[in-house]
Amino acid sequence: MLVVIAGLPGSGKTTLLRRLLERAGNLPASPTGLDAEEVAARLRESGLTVPYRVLRPVVHVAHRWRVLRVLAGPAPVVLLSDPWTSGPWRRAVLAAGRCAGRSVRLVVLDVPAETAVAGQRVRGRTIPARRMRRHTARWTRGLTELPADAVLVSRSQADRLTLDAVVGGAPAA
Repeated sequence: MLVVIAGLPGSGKTTLLRRLLERAGNLPASPTGLDAEEVAARLRESGLTVPYRVLRPVVHVAHRWRVLRVLAGPAPVVLLSDPWTSGPWRRAVLAAGRCAGRSVRLVVLDVPAETAVAGQRVRGRTIPARRMRRHTARWTRGLTELPADAVLVSRSQADRLTLDAVVGGAPAA
């Protein structure tokens, strides 16, 4: 199974991913979490001290390669946090999931753009306003095309969400 945690940059996807991994509950095997922030952290730990804006393209390529590799592998449950605003990337992830025989569950963290920008400031990693406007426009369009079984949650609902509920298809709290 593939669980995609989608939301605007700064909306709380990484926080939700970590919470779901902590609350894996009764799943038969440990889920694998994939987040671009892990890649960035590893690169920084390796001694790179360049600003994130310089590191960003490397992070994205490495993260996307890792996602496709893990989806093709044996992990029974994969959790991916992603803005989900890039059509070509969405199609690539979904195709890789289908090729691996994975069902897909979409968890949509629906947070206003202003809240997401504030979240970026809190984590100390903001994206340029122009890029955020593009994400927001694509996000708004994407909300009209959600699959029927998508789990749409606010931040407060996300705080109570468990992976058992997501995987089992229970409605969000």
